[in-house]
Amino acid sequence: MQDPIQLSQYSEPEPDIAVVRIDARKYIDRHPAPNEIFLLIEVADTTLDTDRKQKAPLYAKAGIADYWILDVNQRQVFVLGEPLLQGYNQQLILQDYTTLSLIAFPEIEVQINQLFP
Repeated sequence: MQDPIQLSQYSEPEPDIAVVRIDARKYIDRHPAPNEIFLLIEVADTTLDTDRKQKAPLYAKAGIADYWILDVNQRQVFVLGEPLLQGYNQQLILQDYTTLSLIAFPEIEVQINQLFP
């Protein structure tokens, strides 16, 4: 949680949660690269605009296939997918008792209401 990921030589953002390929030996001297990242999650209270307008294009350009933004104020989740160089092609806004799955692990289901205490 809140550890850096490496998008490029000059970009190492720190998402709130990163679901990455497990191999502790690989991350001794470097951070996970885009091809090792299954899901990035940002938890937005005051950072919703930054997470949507600044971070999302960076993550999409790097090829991060699954990016979620938890909007804690509205109790909704922005689910971004289909990364392109200029941004995400797909964006869904889900609320309440909707169930969603990770692209990399479709058998794992998460209910939106369980993400917000």
